[in-house]
Amino acid sequence: MKKIVILTLMLFSHDNILLSQVGINTSSPGSTLDVNGSFATSYKAISAASYTLLKTDHYLDFRGANASKWSLPAALPAPATFGGRIYEIRNGSNFDITVVPNGSEKIDVSTTAVNQPSFIIPAGYFAIVKNTGLTSGTTWVVTLLTAGNANNVKTNGFSNSILGYMPSKYSQRSVPNTFDGVSVAETGCKKWSGLGANDHTYCAYQLGGGKNFYKTFAFAKQVGGYIVTMNSDAEREFINKNILANGTGYNLNNSIWIGYNKVAYPGNSNKFTWITGEDWNIDWTTSPNSTPQAYFNSGEPNNAGDVEGSCHILATSDNNARRWNDLSGSLTQTGSGVIFNQVILEFNED
Repeated sequence: MKKIVILTLMLFSHDNILLSQVGINTSSPGSTLDVNGSFATSYKAISAASYTLLKTDHYLDFRGANASKWSLPAALPAPATFGGRIYEIRNGSNFDITVVPNGSEKIDVSTTAVNQPSFIIPAGYFAIVKNTGLTSGTTWVVTLLTAGNANNVKTNGFSNSILGYMPSKYSQRSVPNTFDGVSVAETGCKKWSGLGANDHTYCAYQLGGGKNFYKTFAFAKQVGGYIVTMNSDAEREFINKNILANGTGYNLNNSIWIGYNKVAYPGNSNKFTWITGEDWNIDWTTSPNSTPQAYFNSGEPNNAGDVEGSCHILATSDNNARRWNDLSGSLTQTGSGVIFNQVILEFNED
C-alpha cells in the first residue's frame, strides 16, 4: 500500500502533471487523467428553503417541502479561480429551485437565454452547472435535463429554448396584483384532460388596461405560464367553450393575443411560428391541399404592410365565431377600438 501511495504522489508531482498523463489502475493512460475503475464524489441531500453551494459539494439532491433558493459561490480573483468546477443538482422535490450566481455575475442557460441573473430547476429536472473560470460577467453555464432529454430538444413538440424560458407549474404560478401599471385579476383556470387531451391548464386574466403582444409575453413569463397556443382543432374547441365563452367559460369577449408570431429569420422576414416551437396538427382530408388545423379569417395572417407580426383571437363584436387575425404586436387595441385587456395563459404541468 505504501508503494502505491508514493507512486501516486510522484505521478501527481508538478513536473509529471506538466509532462505526463496519469493513470489509475492502468499502466497506459489514454487521457490526461485515466481512471480504470469506479469514481466517487460527494453526495448531499438538501431540504432547506435556501442554500449556498460549497467548494466541497458536487452532487446535490433537493428533497424540500417548499420552493428553495440556491446561491452559487462568488468567482475568486484571478489567478485563483475555480474554473471548471462542476455541480450536479437533482430536483427530487415537487417544488422549484431558483439558482442565482453571486452579485452581478451571470449564467448562460441556453443559446437563447444568455447572461441570465438566475435560472429555475423545476421539479423532476436535473442540472449540471459548470464554472467558466471568469471572475465577472458569465461565470457559470448550465445544462438542464429532464427525463433523460436535453432541455433544447423538443418534447412533444414543445421547446423551452425556443420559448426562451422555463415555464413554471400551474400550482407554482405567481399572479401579481398589478403589472406594468394596471390591475391584474385571475378570472379562473381549467385543465384539459381526458382522451386526446394534453393535460395542460389554461387560466384567464382581466387586466386594468390594454397591453401589446410584447408586454403580454412579459406578463406571461412573470406569472410562470406562456401566451396560449392552439395548434389543433381539439385544443381550440376546448378553449373556446371552456375559457372564452359566456356561461361555460369566463366571458372573454375582447381581442386576445395568442402565441403565434412572425419571426424575422435571415433572408425571410415573414415566417410565422408558435412561440413554443410546436407544430400544427394537419388535416389530411382537405382538398386540393392538406391544411393545418388553424382558425384564421380568410386570407389571414397576411402581414399587411409588413407590420402585422402578432396574432390574436378576434373580439366577439368583430367576429362571433372568434376566428383569428394578425396585427402589429405594438398595438394595445384593434382598429375597431377593442382593447387587449384580457389574457389566456397556458401551463404544461399541474
